[in-house]
Amino acid sequence: MNPEIWILFSALLVWGVIWAKGRKPLLDALDSRTARIKSDLEEAERLKAEAEQLLADYKKKQSDAVETAKKIIANAEETVSEMQKKATQDIAESLKRHETMLMERISRAEAAAVQELRHQAADIAAAAAKHLLVGAMDKHGDKLVDSAIKDLPRAAGG
Repeated sequence: MNPEIWILFSALLVWGVIWAKGRKPLLDALDSRTARIKSDLEEAERLKAEAEQLLADYKKKQSDAVETAKKIIANAEETVSEMQKKATQDIAESLKRHETMLMERISRAEAAAVQELRHQAADIAAAAAKHLLVGAMDKHGDKLVDSAIKDLPRAAGG
């Protein structure tokens, strides 16, 4: 026989022994590796589902937070608007009160000025009348007294 046949036969025999003895551990190792890969894939799917759920939860929380922020901003804008309206109204009322008070003060000042002018006019008229009377009395005083004395009997009875 030929040595190449023996080498072939030996190689087939070694492969046969390895196959007979090593097939089960090799298949078990491959099965365990397949099971581990399958388990890892299932774990990855579970983690992916959890991550998607967390992402959905955070997106929901974010949208809720955005909505809440929008409501807060709208409420704040409404409050500011109301405060501005109230402040404008209060300022207008205050200005109106001040204007009314100033108009009353002006009216009182005008009335006081008119009254003062009347008093001054009366004083000036009285002083002028006194001055005229004194002047007239100096010029015509004796004549008036004499005339009054003459008219006394007529005024007294007749």
